[in-house]
Amino acid sequence: MFDDPVVSVHLPPDLRNYAGGHEEIIASGDTVGELLVALGHTYPALRGHLLSSSGELVSGLAVYLGARSIRDSQGLNTPVQLEETLSIISTGNH
Repeated sequence: MFDDPVVSVHLPPDLRNYAGGHEEIIASGDTVGELLVALGHTYPALRGHLLSSSGELVSGLAVYLGARSIRDSQGLNTPVQLEETLSIISTGNH
C-alpha cells in the first residue's frame, strides 16, 4: 500500500557511507520531512545525520526538491509530488 509519493533521493558523498554506499535511494512520503524520517528508518546510521533530535534538518545540509530549495518553500513541510527528485547537499560540517 503505497499511497505516498515515491521519489528518488540523492545523497552527498559524505552521507553515502551511512546508507550502505548508495548515491541514490528511493523513498516515499507526503512531505520532505516524512521522506527524511523514512530514510532514517531504513538506514538508522543515517538518521542523526539528517534530522536533529528535535526533528529539524541538521545544520550543514541543504535540501532541494527538484530545483527549489525547501527553505524557499515550506521547509520540511514542503509537499512532495510523484516522481520528484530530492537532493541533499552538504554545505558544511554536520
